[in-house]
Amino acid sequence: MSSLSLRGLEKRFGAIQTIHGVDLDVDAGEFVVFVGPSGCGKSTLLRMIAGLETCSAGRIDIGGVDVTQAAPSARDVAMVFQSYALYPHMTVRQNLSFGMRMRKVERKIIDAKLARAVAILGLEAYLERKPGELSGGQCQRVAIGRALVQEPAVFLFDEPLSNLDAELRQRMRIEIGALHRELGKTMIYVTHDQVEAMTLADKMVVLRAGLVEQVGHPLDLYANPVNQFVAGFIGAPAMNMLPAMLDGGVAILAGGERFNVALAASTAPGPCTIGVRPEHWHIDTAGPLPARVDAVERLGTASYVHAAAAGCRVCVETRADSLPRPGDMVRLAPQPGMLYVFDAAGLTVSAPKPSRR
Repeated sequence: MSSLSLRGLEKRFGAIQTIHGVDLDVDAGEFVVFVGPSGCGKSTLLRMIAGLETCSAGRIDIGGVDVTQAAPSARDVAMVFQSYALYPHMTVRQNLSFGMRMRKVERKIIDAKLARAVAILGLEAYLERKPGELSGGQCQRVAIGRALVQEPAVFLFDEPLSNLDAELRQRMRIEIGALHRELGKTMIYVTHDQVEAMTLADKMVVLRAGLVEQVGHPLDLYANPVNQFVAGFIGAPAMNMLPAMLDGGVAILAGGERFNVALAASTAPGPCTIGVRPEHWHIDTAGPLPARVDAVERLGTASYVHAAAAGCRVCVETRADSLPRPGDMVRLAPQPGMLYVFDAAGLTVSAPKPSRR
């Protein structure tokens, strides 16, 4: 396994710049997930690490070696693609061994690597099948196995589960997490899926418009986002955002509703946004915020109440047995101490204290 270092990485396509001076350190053996909205540059950044895209500026080190100008085959990385990229006319055995056969690796070494990958991924029963005879999850395991037999220093995953249904995604998340624990290899994983990012990552990198917004453990980013963008992006359903005005230690909504907030003495009064996560709302007859219920989603262990309040859409997570109906008027109260405050520039000026992991 190897560490990875990016310094001042930039990417331009003609006059359009998509990656803007990215700096990032990945420790050997870490599982790092790139997340962000479509077009933020996460797949482009991954392809630059793989050598499939050239760098317009900056430097990439893998294991302390500068590979910025190195060919993909010389970087000691293996990539798993969203589309599987299997040869349809080859069996699973042939797909797994193809790269080694092309490099004229000795047969006994091929057999040993093949046996290990097949055992780890549970592919014994499918070796003589072709991709057209496999399910999506099985195809993705073959694609991971093809990377595994290369024994790379760094594994790269480009949205590998996005073509699978919900049940298969959950199963494959567990398998990929178990694979990382078993191999201890450095892994870089691109996804737009909140659950994948939160459950798999040792370190999460949030990207927006080719810039790194925040880097850290998923629970740290969830509890202590540096700005409104990260706060709104991390978490599903998303954090509720309500425009307000700061006046001392009070945030006042347009309708006059007042919320006490914990602020540093130096925080200036003026426009702000308060954020409340769905699980931190309570439906309370004495709550300060009136809301009209638009929809109720019952998911079994929890329900989501979607409502209109203060000119905004809000989502409330509840485990109550008795639920309002669409059209009902309710009142909402935030859990004490669980309000976020973002200034006019979108920076976090007040956040609850992160809970211990």
